[in-house]
Amino acid sequence: EISECLVGSEMCIRDRNILFCATFMLACEQDVEVFHASGEDRLNFYYEENAEADSLIDYTFIYLPSEQMLDTIWFDVETSGYVTDYPRTISFEQMAVDSNAAIPDVHYVAFDNPELQNVYVVPAHSTRVRVPLVVKKDDPELEKKQFILRFCIKENKFFKTGFPTYRVRTVRISNMLTQPKHWDMYAEWYFAGEYGPVKYRFMIDAGAKVGVTIDDDFFAELLKSNPPDMGLTGYWQTFFENALAEENAKRKQEGKKPLAEANGKEVTFSLY
Repeated sequence: EISECLVGSEMCIRDRNILFCATFMLACEQDVEVFHASGEDRLNFYYEENAEADSLIDYTFIYLPSEQMLDTIWFDVETSGYVTDYPRTISFEQMAVDSNAAIPDVHYVAFDNPELQNVYVVPAHSTRVRVPLVVKKDDPELEKKQFILRFCIKENKFFKTGFPTYRVRTVRISNMLTQPKHWDMYAEWYFAGEYGPVKYRFMIDAGAKVGVTIDDDFFAELLKSNPPDMGLTGYWQTFFENALAEENAKRKQEGKKPLAEANGKEVTFSLY
């Protein structure tokens, strides 16, 4: 195909360029033949623009509803070589780390789980596909430390591994709750009140019910101007106050005390 394109070009029909074109054409044909040799199709992770190879992903469950025990992290992989008219299976394998290694089927669904085999596939006529990593929240240790999953593309009958710097991913999985850095004195003053872990967990769950993630970006956005938008901060203070009133009413019906921190201090959204 390359030779036909070159011969048909204006440059190649000029006498002074015939030798050049013939030489260039031969070199390209040889390169293509080697690159596309049968059995040499390769697979790489696809990294977003400006992302470093083996980019580290920190994942935490804390921004999901408390009852949600599974979540999915998506990765793109892409092929080099022939595009086929049949689907091709993708294989991954876990790599060793120094400590706190993630455990298959405890912290994530194992790569060889039969339920995942139909999604670890490059479809026919495709060169790129998005594949899932299913992470799990069953282990209570996730609330105390991070577990590290380092994994790579594994050679199989369809693919060899591609470039070394594009064959590995690392994910740190946890369910640890930490105070957002933008929950500062201004956040306390304008809408959130004093920080507490039980309070923050409640806010995350309340926000999730309306599709809003109460993370550091949420606090930063509300406080981006000085002074902040009083309408917005007032809206969210009222939102959390109402949600807390509903929660405490429910707790009262169940014979429980109002929502409180571990030290017994009742959760409120009172401001200074």
